[in-house]
Amino acid sequence: MAASVDENLRERAARLTVAFDGEAWILGRPDMGVFVAVPEPGAVFVTALQQTGSLAEATARAGEVAGEDVDGADFLDGLTAAGLLAPPAETAPGMTGRGQIRWIEGVSPRVAARLFGRVAWFCYAAAAVFVVTLLLLDPRLRPSWEDAWFLPSPGLSAFSWLLLAVLFGALHEAWHWLAGRAIGVPAIFRVSYRGIYLVFETDLTQIVTVPRRRRYGVYLAGMAVDVVALALALALRTLAPSPFVDDVLAAVALLLSYTIVWQWAALPLRSDSYALLANALRCRNLYRTTWLTAKARLFRLTDAETAELAAAGERDRRVARWFVLLYLAGVAGMVWTFIAVVLPLVSSLGRWAVTQLGSGAIGSAGFWEAAAVVLYIAVQLGLPPLLALRERRLRQARRLL
Repeated sequence: MAASVDENLRERAARLTVAFDGEAWILGRPDMGVFVAVPEPGAVFVTALQQTGSLAEATARAGEVAGEDVDGADFLDGLTAAGLLAPPAETAPGMTGRGQIRWIEGVSPRVAARLFGRVAWFCYAAAAVFVVTLLLLDPRLRPSWEDAWFLPSPGLSAFSWLLLAVLFGALHEAWHWLAGRAIGVPAIFRVSYRGIYLVFETDLTQIVTVPRRRRYGVYLAGMAVDVVALALALALRTLAPSPFVDDVLAAVALLLSYTIVWQWAALPLRSDSYALLANALRCRNLYRTTWLTAKARLFRLTDAETAELAAAGERDRRVARWFVLLYLAGVAGMVWTFIAVVLPLVSSLGRWAVTQLGSGAIGSAGFWEAAAVVLYIAVQLGLPPLLALRERRLRQARRLL
């Protein structure tokens, strides 16, 4: 008897992507940002559904690969529960998919690839050598925290520093996006947090569908453009510009140097270096597994968290046993930085702003400068916990890894 064909089932299965990452097969719904790892029989099952639309045929093929009988109906229920067989997500006007905007998607992979070919990476490496050489040979060019106060008043310096951070943060993330575009991986921009710090973030969830060896350039792209920008700032300083321009360039150099160092020092906090390490170690969700491991050692897991940790990949759990030490060291370092650096800085700025607000006339330049500082402090301290709650809801809805 011929196997029955379900065209609706075939249509739903056709929405899935199937990719191999070196250890497990990844089933995904790129339009929804949902991806799960399955053994080879699961990938064979989905591929057979896409080809035949027959549950019986898909179950038979998966059983042949597994070497034993499999429950195709149960696996199908699992795919449905994970949201992989759901209807296509609704998109707002002007959008082409989950978080994709037409005018951004206009940059073709071919154009983006020119920024990440062999010649481009040679230029990035040359810029890094140039930076290190200049900093070693000319002590005047070495960044100092005093360079942060490059304008007449603390308020203007803090506000201008924020604008510079936004500008170069956007450039950093844009390069990640372009690197993803170069290998055909769409990305999504969002504002996120790292511990107590507000950051830009490029969601490259769909990178799991490409081989791991092709991911390194995407993870290094942000630091690559930071190094180029730093090299330009230092080179311009060697031309002896006016004192004001030199002060601005020194502030830019300080910001970029801090950004580059932070990417490596914040390895346990989902920085670019974390992505590199997790990829090299062939882990799929090391951050979440490490967080659960740390919580299990220090506190108690809920039943749902215990089940989640047990369901994590064996490699992720094995690496998390020692990576948790780096994670806890990073958290401790972040707390120390907040107490020793951020809190005193914010307190001094806050006292200055209160003084300005109390002594300056409403509507004066000093009043608005102080108001801008108060707004900056509120955003810097208030948004991270709000974003943490938002990402927790997204993770519970399986829309964020």
